[in-house]
Amino acid sequence: MRVNWKKNKNLNPDVVLAKIDSIKTVSEDKKVSYSGFEYQDAMAVLVNMVNFPHHCDGLSHENVVSRAVSNIAKDCALEKNKVMDEINNIVRAEFSTREKKFHLLTSISLASPYPLKEIVIEEARIRIFASDYPKKYSGRTELISQHSNIVKTPENYAKVIVSLKEKSVKGAATKSLRVLDILRSFWCLFGNSSMEIFGDQWRPINKIRLGSAHTVHADSGKAASDSFWYEPNFSSATIFKHQNPDVYSRNCKWALEKLSAIPYGMALKEALLRYVRALDEKDQNVALIRLWGALEALTAPSEANYDLVTRRCAFLFAEYEYHKQVLEHLREYRNSNVHSGDQSEKAKSNCYQLQFYFYQLVLFHLRNQGEFASLDEANSFLDLPAKRETLENRKRLIEKAIKFVQ
Repeated sequence: MRVNWKKNKNLNPDVVLAKIDSIKTVSEDKKVSYSGFEYQDAMAVLVNMVNFPHHCDGLSHENVVSRAVSNIAKDCALEKNKVMDEINNIVRAEFSTREKKFHLLTSISLASPYPLKEIVIEEARIRIFASDYPKKYSGRTELISQHSNIVKTPENYAKVIVSLKEKSVKGAATKSLRVLDILRSFWCLFGNSSMEIFGDQWRPINKIRLGSAHTVHADSGKAASDSFWYEPNFSSATIFKHQNPDVYSRNCKWALEKLSAIPYGMALKEALLRYVRALDEKDQNVALIRLWGALEALTAPSEANYDLVTRRCAFLFAEYEYHKQVLEHLREYRNSNVHSGDQSEKAKSNCYQLQFYFYQLVLFHLRNQGEFASLDEANSFLDLPAKRETLENRKRLIEKAIKFVQ
């Protein structure tokens, strides 16, 4: 799939490219430089205009776009079609690089017995260790210790290694954290509290959270880069242990099996990633906005229509009208929060309510695996009338129409 400019009539890459053209200088040996500080601003805008497909997640989008601009700028004026062709040339060259085996090391706030000790998701192998990492990864501690601003992860966090093949260190880190968060989304979905009467307003809702630092290593165990990934808003979590580990484990395994068999599983995964990353937030207002986005991703992925979100979620319940009102309340709170930026002590309880609806929606898709060929088809089902009498009448009309067309 090609990289393209975003389809938004209000975005005009040629205007930004003309600005970059006006501040460029090309030396005799074809080296491109830019005057002033405007280049950084213009480049940030330009990168945001580019639609990179998911298989490009491991690439540095900023680096790809800046290289493409410089390659074109040295020979001619910048035009959006030429720049986009060059972006795709660079992406193809990047993906022609041979894959290497990488291992991402991190930790997680889980207690033994674990829901599982090993699993493969999207060709990445996730392993959980009760003890420390194997000795060959000893360089991890030294690498992290060079950065004193990184909050130390509690020692009782379980150790995790994600092993996979990728073309770059960044690609390995991005995909490793993605598959780990897909797994963690179900652990949180089945493990998070449904409500909190008393508690810290600023403590994230997710019970199972990652440690503060993630390092990528070569197969030899040596650090694959001088850099590492970290959680800027890290908050230490109490180690999670489910009251009924066997049931918890079975539920998580069932959910993962169902997810792998759903034709539109990728869309469901993206929503799950939004969910779990939203509830890692300490600011519950931010969490609620991001969690609403997860709900939107499943109920109205390509439609800017909030009515669809509330209507389709409420369809899941016998008390349709009541749940529609609760969802409308959450929508109103979300909208007022976006526009005013107000803080509210009710934000956390609203997050718990919204989590309940997301949980029910995910269960609907998992339980009906095999019933729908696409997310659009599933949402068409959720658009049906909530009253039995109306459905019966529609059924009668449809049967009459089938006879008519025959």
